[in-house]
Amino acid sequence: MATTHPPQEPLVAILGTTGTGKSDLAVDLALKFNGEIINADAMQMYKGLPVITNQLSLEERQGVPHHLLATVDHHEPTWSVDIFAYEANKLIREIRSRGKLPIVVGGTHYYLHSLLFKDNLVGSQGIDDTNLQHRPRGENETQFQILDGPTSLMLDRLREVDPVMADRWHPDDRRKIQRSLEIFLTTGRRASDIYAEQKQEKALARSDSGPWQSLMFWVYTEPEVLNDRLYKRVDKMYQNGLMDEVRSLHESRQLRAEKGEPVDLTRGIWQSIGYRQMEPFLDGERAGTGPAKMNQLKEAGLEETRIATRQYAKYQLRWIRNKSIPAFKDHKAMDYLFLLDSSNADAFSADVLEPATDLCQRFLDGQALVKPTEVSDTAKKVLTAFENAGGSSARTFKVKTCDICGISLATEDQWNIHIKGRRHHRALRGIKMTALVPLSPQEDHEADIRI
Repeated sequence: MATTHPPQEPLVAILGTTGTGKSDLAVDLALKFNGEIINADAMQMYKGLPVITNQLSLEERQGVPHHLLATVDHHEPTWSVDIFAYEANKLIREIRSRGKLPIVVGGTHYYLHSLLFKDNLVGSQGIDDTNLQHRPRGENETQFQILDGPTSLMLDRLREVDPVMADRWHPDDRRKIQRSLEIFLTTGRRASDIYAEQKQEKALARSDSGPWQSLMFWVYTEPEVLNDRLYKRVDKMYQNGLMDEVRSLHESRQLRAEKGEPVDLTRGIWQSIGYRQMEPFLDGERAGTGPAKMNQLKEAGLEETRIATRQYAKYQLRWIRNKSIPAFKDHKAMDYLFLLDSSNADAFSADVLEPATDLCQRFLDGQALVKPTEVSDTAKKVLTAFENAGGSSARTFKVKTCDICGISLATEDQWNIHIKGRRHHRALRGIKMTALVPLSPQEDHEADIRI
């Protein structure tokens, strides 16, 4: 049970997967505690696209000020975590200066981390070497030509000078491999050593810091219920004008292409779920495809959008397990993380709004908080499971390469899925049928497994 004093610099953070009701909770708390909301969802920062980014309408915001919501033009890149942290921290100070409570809500969890954990940016701006920080990237590539060469050669060199970092990156992740090698070449020190020193220094700084100042709500919906909810939400998006926004984006992309402006479809608003999935439908419209085929293209696009949305929710859940929970444990903040079960939409007020209100009032008054596992049976089940799972294994996993299939996997989840998958077992069966030398007993057993 956490015992607190009234926080001098209070912050409420609301996290969770898409479709769980995070934004609704944020508005309710803002109305009750004189708060203002800061959006921490990268896609919802884009303006003019409320449907594809699932933004609350003006009516749903109920007059509560929302910051960093619908403020970025769609041709601009997604904000880096450094830029977000700078702008959001400035807003937090301004909100507090008005005597109001800052409430941060969103599913881009690395944005949230940058505000909750001041030492969270080690990977992006954690190298203090003046030479490296201020030299143009092109200058480094000119002096060290390997940085402009094939990724495989950079990885081979990184394995020689810093095997710890080399094991951390996927062989195709050119940017991270290049960055790690660049640190060694320009500073003469291994990035793994520098990061280890910074981690130790920041751990000492945390031990000297004051009491935890943030209250965190994890709005959670049981997976089966969430999948059904997301399925229906995609249909509602289509009814509310999804295709108008997709057409607008597509026309903008064509105009830029005609002007010779490059469009990176792997970044920014182009990664929003619904755009790429519905492109074949737009192509069919332009080609004058018949009604029957157009209906097929529409249904196929909507189904792909549903699948992508469910996959994104799973990704967010993995992030909470592998990143958020270990970070909360490291900062001794688990007593301030409260899971609220939004599985029953009809009981949203009783299951989410009311307990959040009580907890927030206690937090702001400096009263003792209940244990997070005592909020509900779901909270006990999920928090216990995730706390046990979200540990060192997620952070110490090294990239593994399957020699049989010729692919590399960057996480333990990906590795486990691969070795149990159809592709891997087909390859094993192929080897068993053609090999001159018998397989080992373990491989022979795996080859006989049927999915």
